[in-house]
Amino acid sequence: MFARFQSHKNVPEKPEETRDNGLTLLTTPNLDLCLRTPASLEDIVPYGRLIMEGKGLLLCLNDLTEPDKVRAQDYLAGVAYTMGATETEVSPEVTMYLPGEVNTIHE
Repeated sequence: MFARFQSHKNVPEKPEETRDNGLTLLTTPNLDLCLRTPASLEDIVPYGRLIMEGKGLLLCLNDLTEPDKVRAQDYLAGVAYTMGATETEVSPEVTMYLPGEVNTIHE
């Protein structure tokens, strides 16, 4: 399983700010990770939009029929490829899509 995520995205803000009390506040990029379980093939198109917006998507397809699973995976694989996102199979029913600047670290 995945223990954490690492981003190579450039942060436009100053990366570190030290406070008076000795604590350091770090400004880091964040990742919106959406968890979805579509009930039908029609639900898939908005999930492609999430990938295009640079959001992460953890998708469970166990409620779809086998032909619809293949169609959904093909569509989202095409969107991910076009946007430079990564596609990782977590299990046979679960796939994770992440923006290209985010890496998964396997531990």
